Amino acid sequence: MARMPPSLRRTTRLSSFILPLLAAATSRLCLGGMALAPARRAAFRRGFHARSAPSCIDRATCGQLLDSCSSHTIANPGPQLSRSTSQSTMVFSSATRSGSGSSSKTTPGAMHTSDAPREEQSWSHYERLVRKLYMTNLFNPVKLGLENMDRLHKALGSPMDQPNISIVHIAGSNGKGSVALKTAHTLQLANYKVGLFVSPHISSFRERIQINGEPISEAQVERYLQEIFDICEREDIPATFFEVTTALAFHIFAKEGVEAVVLETGLGGRLDATNVIASPALSIITSIGLEHTRILGDTVEAIALEKGGIIKEGCPVLVGKNVPLDVLQKCAEEKNASNFYQCEDVLGPSSPAMVEGSKEAFEDYDVENSRIASAALVLLQFHLTQQKLERNGEDVKLIAPKVIEQGVKIRPPCRFEEMDIPTAITAEDGSTAQKIVRVILDVAHNPQAMEYLIVKLRANYPSHSNQRIVVGMSADKDLRHCTETLLEHVAQRPEKLHLVEASHPRAASISSILEANPTLIDSHYDAPKEDELNEHGRDTSSVSKQVRAALQLAARNDELLVVCGSVFIMADAREELGIVEPRDSAVISEVAGAGLRSSQENFGGSGNEK
Repeated sequence: MARMPPSLRRTTRLSSFILPLLAAATSRLCLGGMALAPARRAAFRRGFHARSAPSCIDRATCGQLLDSCSSHTIANPGPQLSRSTSQSTMVFSSATRSGSGSSSKTTPGAMHTSDAPREEQSWSHYERLVRKLYMTNLFNPVKLGLENMDRLHKALGSPMDQPNISIVHIAGSNGKGSVALKTAHTLQLANYKVGLFVSPHISSFRERIQINGEPISEAQVERYLQEIFDICEREDIPATFFEVTTALAFHIFAKEGVEAVVLETGLGGRLDATNVIASPALSIITSIGLEHTRILGDTVEAIALEKGGIIKEGCPVLVGKNVPLDVLQKCAEEKNASNFYQCEDVLGPSSPAMVEGSKEAFEDYDVENSRIASAALVLLQFHLTQQKLERNGEDVKLIAPKVIEQGVKIRPPCRFEEMDIPTAITAEDGSTAQKIVRVILDVAHNPQAMEYLIVKLRANYPSHSNQRIVVGMSADKDLRHCTETLLEHVAQRPEKLHLVEASHPRAASISSILEANPTLIDSHYDAPKEDELNEHGRDTSSVSKQVRAALQLAARNDELLVVCGSVFIMADAREELGIVEPRDSAVISEVAGAGLRSSQENFGGSGNEK
């Protein structure tokens, strides 16, 4: 029987923007002094229509500031593919991937195609709203605190404080997105209607807000996001991108009548926009590591206190094994949490699942994440049962052990995601043949994650040493260390590596990767040409081109293909591989990342992609 611990004791907006402030906000588009290309300037001007810019902004001033602002050019996405909405089922286009890069047939209505941005008069209402959302941070300065979110949540009627909704709130340095998905998926299998809020997304903004494993629809965004904007304007709430998106999730979950909500924090916990909830059924802290030190603190203990900010009075807490236990336990005591659990308190002791590397052993993070989710679901069963009994004896939905075992097997996309891609190759005599290429997608984006990826590859494919790697990174990562790890894995053969850069403002350029590691001069990449629209030599179509080239070489040489690095390269990579899923149009993607210096939209710090 699982050991249970004793219960712990209970216990302005600025009225207008002055010019320097607006200049500082728009300068978030800048990366290293790169000049904003004319096409990019036009794209952002198109966003400043009557409903896009706050009344306190002088639109002529906006245009002048954008002219002087610096960024890179619009992406030139790859071939057009159809997308479906199923997250748990991997679907590929019917077309075989070929060296010509030919696209598959499109399914009408399944997605917006990734052609060049269309003229404004042809934009859908969904595209206009999401463009406006992406550009919010240009006008509303980001500041730490919950004031905006508190006001917005109350203006919506405090939907996440309803007693008929059970909330699981998850924070952590690593694993929080995976634990959130595993928990939500298992609750769905147990016949609960479940809302899931996660970030960032890969291919479509709608991935961030899901109900029973399906992204919300464009129609839901059109209806409810406009309501959020109207509230912000009426109540004069200068909400940021992440705050508006969080409020949108809360609003939709309540309107759609979900029974349970699983919330992943964006960054930290104490001041995260999700932390306006009053009484979660369970707070989870998955792990603590050194990250975002400028914002969260420069020690593990300081970061633990920030993430421990999600602990609430009278509510239980579950923590993973990779946390400073004494710090979080004291935090729970001070906040009068009802109970403090570790996984072994709920599930009993276990031996860690290790993956042996050449230099050191790594714990299998998916096993740990599954264990945290399993313990959470056991604890949730007690809460949900009590809740049903208190509501006039409603039927209790049991979360059976077999359901938990099945549910926690799910993994988020691009976390050592394995797939087989049919690829057509042409022989010297002109004949064609089809080869199956095993492809691994993984958002390993820092030295530790890259080391783990290599260990995992060696453990899962011990006899498949012939491998090819496509990699793209964010500019704020340790490019030298990460690329050295990859070079060592391919026996110092740079020709086995393909370098790419995403269209996101935070993407590391090919030139910066080469500067960090000159050995990669002999790897595969497209040397971009400098011209009027590409003034600093960025090549934002490199992902699709290099994935296509790498597939061909992998098929011819019987190689395993690994696509890794920043989450920002994955949408284009998945499209080129023929994966069918929702994908935002170029009208939206051309402004994705506007006003963001990081992948965490609520604060203004360094990124968090895992």
